Amino acid sequence: MKLVIAEKETDEDEENPVKYLATNKIDAPTEHVIRSYGMRWRIETFFEDSKQDLGLGDCEMQTDEGASRHWHLLMAAYSLVRLDPDSRALGTVRSKASSLRANLEHSLKEAVYNLLSWVRDNDDRGVDDLMKEIDHLFVHSTADANVQS
Repeated sequence: MKLVIAEKETDEDEENPVKYLATNKIDAPTEHVIRSYGMRWRIETFFEDSKQDLGLGDCEMQTDEGASRHWHLLMAAYSLVRLDPDSRALGTVRSKASSLRANLEHSLKEAVYNLLSWVRDNDDRGVDDLMKEIDHLFVHSTADANVQS
């Protein structure tokens, strides 16, 4: 273990200006240990907000890929929440999100329309055939799109 004793330079009389930092990174420069400790509060609040407000606490993923995707989306959402409300970047993200939402709504309506058309045109087919069609429309459509790209 490496012990770093850091005293905060201050003009005011602080109750605890000295910090004792212990680390298992014995080769880390002292400045790195102090800088890392300085980021600790931001990291703590990130995890607290992520668990309480952004759903990380309730997340149960079955695959590493799903967990990674959820984690990246969570970090993006947190970053957007932390942006200044007057930020131009936030306005751009909001406008892109609304156009994305419109595209998703259109795609969903189109998929439901296609599914209902299939049902109307294939009234002699059974539920198993219908389930295969649903599977093809909603599960395999991304794989089909990747193959065509």
